[in-house]
Amino acid sequence: MVRNMKFAALAVAAVVASSSWIATAQTTRKTTPGNGPYGVPQVTFRVHHLGTDHAEGITTIDMNGDGRPDLVSGAYWYENPGPADGEWKRHQFRTVGILGEFVSDCGEWNFDVNHDGAPDVVTTGWMLNGLWWYENPKKPDVLWQRHFITDSYDTEGGATGDINGDGKPDLALAHYNHSGIIWVDFSGPTPKVHHVGGKQQDGHGIGIADVDGDAKADILTPYGWFKNIDADHDKWEWHPDWQLGDAGFPILAYDVNNDGKMDVIYGQGHSYGLYWLEQQGDAASRHWVKHTIDESYSQIHSLALADIDGDGVPELITGKRYRGHSGNDPGSYDPLVVYYYKIDRKSGQFTRYPISVNGTAAGGTQFVMEDLDGDGDIDLATAGKTGVHFFENLKIDRVPKATRENDLLLNKQWPFPGEGIIVKQEDGPPPR
Repeated sequence: MVRNMKFAALAVAAVVASSSWIATAQTTRKTTPGNGPYGVPQVTFRVHHLGTDHAEGITTIDMNGDGRPDLVSGAYWYENPGPADGEWKRHQFRTVGILGEFVSDCGEWNFDVNHDGAPDVVTTGWMLNGLWWYENPKKPDVLWQRHFITDSYDTEGGATGDINGDGKPDLALAHYNHSGIIWVDFSGPTPKVHHVGGKQQDGHGIGIADVDGDAKADILTPYGWFKNIDADHDKWEWHPDWQLGDAGFPILAYDVNNDGKMDVIYGQGHSYGLYWLEQQGDAASRHWVKHTIDESYSQIHSLALADIDGDGVPELITGKRYRGHSGNDPGSYDPLVVYYYKIDRKSGQFTRYPISVNGTAAGGTQFVMEDLDGDGDIDLATAGKTGVHFFENLKIDRVPKATRENDLLLNKQWPFPGEGIIVKQEDGPPPR
């Protein structure tokens, strides 16, 4: 009997101690975000909807000389308010071609084409022929004039990289009509256009990467890759190693499983699916094994790699394009999503995390990856038929509360007429 009473007393003491611990835990407020499920650090983004124009290309240029990267998309540029946040004011700086719900602008890139010290905009589109550059007038409130570079029909995207090893970025373009890949060297007095391969190698998607580890940039297409022998003299070696379908832009290369060999990451730009190809074998017996990353959403038309969480390892960033073929692609009416994937380089596994789900933000045809607000972390931006979006990385958040209060989701016209009356707070019965 005494023994049972001791056990009962111990049990009561344990319950009291447990209850005390629970009460203590419940009264402690966590004031900073922690890790996600399974203790994995997770990055949160605040999405800002900046405009509703339809251009799908986007880049950054300091348009007003204040030292901040402004967003440039289609006919407009959006003025960066700086680290304190605020309104991204829209300004027009050029005109564009429009057809139905499309702007003929699937890609924009920042190059100083005429080497006058001011960045120009290089752009192309699917509706109109041509790769064009818009000349920076170096003074405000003047429309930028366009100049023709070369023919480029049915262009849905491109990729940048140092193709010829001169230390300066080049631009490669692919074509939906299989008219032949081109790449452009902007290092000379005028842009120099190079042609690579023929109709059989060109298609929807292109990338620039060193596939075989020889320290030269190769060109990746939906049907294989061109080994760089001497890019400046148009010497390439074709390797028809794969069939990627309508791949997104760019086709990415990354050593996913950390085995010292470059692998390939690609999405389906006009259907469902995100995949990676594992490079196996050696130069004499190179082959590729396909792995599925995600098949739950469609129109993965733009992809990027960037270290958005600051751990020294890049994440894969992608999302759903909106109405790439005016509602005729599979999954056109599915919710818009933008995701990032952490890559486990030991197992080759990709873990998905949300950036924006079922909102207005889409993947578009390009990602901007840059510290746009100057707070020390990598932000993102996209453009598309739902408008320009700025994804503010909150890993470092220095925006004052007063500014956040000006950006509430609350309807400032509420309450509505006749909805009710204003009441006073009732805090409980009066003390007795």
